[in-house]
Parts: sequence; structure tokens; C-alpha cells
Amino acid sequence: MATLVLTALGTAIGGPLGGAIGGLIGSIDQAVLFKPKGREGRRLSDLQLQTSTYGAQIPKLFGTMRAAGSVIWATDLKEKKNKSGGGKGRPSVTTYSYSASFAVALSARRVRAVRRIWADGNLLRGAAGDFKTGLNAFRLHLRAEDQIADPLIASAEGIDRTPAHRGVAYAVFEDLQLADYGNRIPSLTFEVEADEGPVPMETVAADLSGGWLGAVIGEAVSGFAAGGADVSDAIAPLVDAWDLAFVADEQGLRLEGTSAEGAAAEISAAALCGRVNGRSVDPVEQSGEGADSVPLSLSLRHYDPARDYQAGVQRVSRPGTGRVEQGIDLPVTMSGDAARQLAARRLSHGWAGRAAMTLRCGWDALRHEAGDLVTVEGRSGRWRIEEREWEAMAVRLALRRVPGAGGVLPTGASSGAIVRQADAPHGATSLMLVDLPPLREAAAVAPLIVAAASGGEGWRSAALFAMSDTGEATPAGLTAPRAVMGQADEALGDGSCTLVDTTNTLHVTLLAADMELGDADEAALAQGRNLCLLGRELLQFSRAVQTGPASFRLEGCGAGCAGPNGRWRGTPLASGSC
Repeated sequence: MATLVLTALGTAIGGPLGGAIGGLIGSIDQAVLFKPKGREGRRLSDLQLQTSTYGAQIPKLFGTMRAAGSVIWATDLKEKKNKSGGGKGRPSVTTYSYSASFAVALSARRVRAVRRIWADGNLLRGAAGDFKTGLNAFRLHLRAEDQIADPLIASAEGIDRTPAHRGVAYAVFEDLQLADYGNRIPSLTFEVEADEGPVPMETVAADLSGGWLGAVIGEAVSGFAAGGADVSDAIAPLVDAWDLAFVADEQGLRLEGTSAEGAAAEISAAALCGRVNGRSVDPVEQSGEGADSVPLSLSLRHYDPARDYQAGVQRVSRPGTGRVEQGIDLPVTMSGDAARQLAARRLSHGWAGRAAMTLRCGWDALRHEAGDLVTVEGRSGRWRIEEREWEAMAVRLALRRVPGAGGVLPTGASSGAIVRQADAPHGATSLMLVDLPPLREAAAVAPLIVAAASGGEGWRSAALFAMSDTGEATPAGLTAPRAVMGQADEALGDGSCTLVDTTNTLHVTLLAADMELGDADEAALAQGRNLCLLGRELLQFSRAVQTGPASFRLEGCGAGCAGPNGRWRGTPLASGSC
């Protein structure tokens, strides 16, 4: 947040005047015999810090994810006491502000960067790295193998008692101002970039297993948060969603997909056994489940980049009867279209998987592994081997049908509406100070000093301080909301003899393209609408015609708009603030 230091003018801080005036300095001094007792703002006597469970698991992040993290260190709240007023018999006002320093663990895997940060759902840090709330410093530790202890934590806890957290990527906030969050540490979520671009599932499997789990899948994830009690738990969401299979052979354990394009070995009719140990057996036993065993609809919940990586839901349904609806929680970043296609694929696997088959084969069938895709001579479709067992001098294979190459759902799945805050840097503060005549029908008893402050699209406010004769800066509150300010492109011509000038126009360029000027009728002008300051002249305008992204032509200008007798006019400048 920008900070403005103003020289004291012997007056107190007043309220906004609206329109083109961003803040007002100046009020009537009140002399009293006895000084009233000062007021104290609300104080925090028993504020609980946001905590995290000791020993809670920190996920491994892949790709780009929005993660909440876990608070791993925090200081006590720092209280700052501000006392203002109290001069010349007036009561003082004491206010309290609070800040806190804390660290948040993000990932048990190395990250590349953190972009946006949200606090209680509101944007705290923009994509450009600008913070919307004041703080002293922000540091990100990427989980480097040689990362050192954070200096703030080390200074507070002692260097000998401060771990470097080399197995964790974490962020440190130093003196985050808490006024915007009810004077407590807010709930934070981070847009973490752990990898550049999508991550192949082969990479995910190898990373989570320490390299002993291979994969032949051909799929990639844009983002994935892995956690659980073991490797199986961590990778289970991907296995379930993409219907992957674990295959063990002489090369080790690997994951395989069931893509319709993949090659499938054939089990011929000659490989089946009609007799085992001298007795007749049925070489093929088929079984199946009813339609009710398959959900009528399936909802897939995921993280959607179009929703700022918040949760999105895509739902697909199958034709036919049924009552069961199923939901899948998938901690993966994907678009709405991709989620809808995956949900349809998963529902298709469930529908095809109703059919099961058991084969009894000769010894040659031992070349087939559990998890392999096969076709069976005389039987339609593709089948996956779920079990392989040597049984009574024969090889028993338990198969389940998998879907073949099917149609693709139309694209264009909606991610749903989202309320998104404007992400624009705060930018520089533009300030204009001017000594004005009374703007209301009242006798002038004190100077009227106006401070107009403004900035670009992301500008919110600036802190004001009054400087005393001894050089002491006293907090004077915040400016009013952003004022409409700009520059006159040319000098205003000599006015007509009438109150409203219908001959001349004034061309101005405002500070930002999102600033606006509007029209005002006679009644609105009489109430003081469209009052602006041009150089040293106060004037009003009745029409504003936009001529460019931030440019306007002001028409129907009227001068002599203020003063004890209705007129106040200094020397107009060739160009100046408007």
C-alpha cells in the first residue's frame, strides 16, 4: 500500500467530498475548557491463531495446483498502538492494528514458483507479484537440497533450533497486516507451479515410488496433489479415474492403461482346455451383472483452471434405468471438457465391465500376465486379465471386459460462472493539494485544504500522515476511494458572458481507462454535481463525451462555481490537473 506524508496544516482530517475530490483535510477547531476522556478502539485479548495438526501430511504437488498448505510456524500477534487527535481540548482516539509472521508448508516436492495467493477467498497477491495487503516481506523456499533456515524464523527461535525444512517447499510471510481479515491469520490458498507444463503419469509414478514403479500409459496431468499412507494410496486417484492396471513381470511392477488403441494378444480356441486330469470341464464360463450395478450418472470433481483452480464438477449420464449416482473426487487440474470426457470414459468402463469371463487354458497361457489386454477367439470385445492362477494342472484366467474405441463427447463443457477480483497492480499514487474556498453556504472559519489522491485500475487507497513542526509523523487515516483525476490537454478558452459556456469545450485525459465521467442536468448541477478543479479554477460541466480509452470532451462548462458570493476564479493554467 502506498504511503503519503503530508505537512501539518493546523487542521484535522475530514471526510471525502466525492466526485473529483479524493480526501479532505481541514475542519473547524473547537475550543473547550476541559479535555474529554480519550476513546480506545477494540482490542484483541484472546485471539486464537490459525493452527495446523502436528504430524499432518504434506502433499507432493505436480504441475500447477491451488493448494492450501499447512501453517508450520507462527509468531504471536504484533500489536501496534496508534493515538491521534487530542489537541486543543479535543478527545484523543487510540486504535490498535495487528500483524503476524508465519510460515506455510506447500509441497513435499520441489516447486518452481508461487504466483497468485488468496486469503479467505480474496486475492492477496496478484499474478504480477503485487500484494493487495501490506506486509514487510515474502519469501519462498523451493525445497532445494541445500536450502538454509529462513532468517526470520532463525532470529525468533535461534539458529540452533531452526530446521531448514529441506524436504519441504514453504512460504514465509513477515508482518502481514491483519486488519482486512478480522485481525486473525486468514485461510490461505496458493497457486503453485511445481512443474513447467503437463507431467506424464510415468513421471508421477516414478517420483512417488522412488523409481521402482514403471508406467506405460501415455497420459499426462496438468496438476496433481498426491498424498496418502503409502504409494498405493497416493497414486490410487489416478488408477481409479483412468482405470489403470498393475502388471508384474520380470521387469518389475508397472502401471498400464486400457487405451483402445493399444495392442492386445489373442487367446485362440486351441489354447483352451476341455479336459483337465482326465475329466471334462467347461473351458469358458461367462457371467455378468445387471444394469443396476452401473451408476445412472457419474459426477467428477476436479480442479479447473478456468475457475482459478477451484473445484469444478462435470456430470455424465447413461441411457436406461437405474437409481445409483456416483461421485469421484480427483485431485487433478483439468479443463471442464477433459473432465467430462474422463467421466464418460469411466462410466463406459463400468458399463463394459459388467461382463466377466473365466477361461481354463493350457500351460502356454502362463505367458499372459495379470493386467494384460487380450482378445478371445470367438468372443467379441477386449478383455483384461484380472487374475491368473495355476489350478488342477490348468491355467485359470479371470477376465473382465473393457470398452473398445468409442465415440467422443462434443466439446464445450461449461466450467460455470465465477466471481473474480480484478488483478491489477496498485501502481503509483497521484496526489493533488489545493486550498479551496468554502464549498457550502457558510462563513469561512478555517482553511479548507483538499487532498485528492488517485492511481491506476488496481489502486485502492493510501495511508496519510500529518507532519508536525517537530518532524513527527502522526497517522491520519486513509484516503477516500480513488478520485477521478487526469490532465487537461489544452487551455480552456475565454468564457462567454453567460453562466454556461456553450462555445468552448475542454479536452482531458484521465489517469486510467476505467475512470468515467458522466452528464448532469440542471438539477444535478445545482446540487454540485460534476464539479472539478482545472488549474486554479473551479468549474462544472454538463456533458462528457468520450473520445478515446481515457479521453473525454467536456461541454457546457460553467465557471465561478464557488465562493462566498458564488464566484471563485484564479488564473487558469495552460494545462493542469483536472
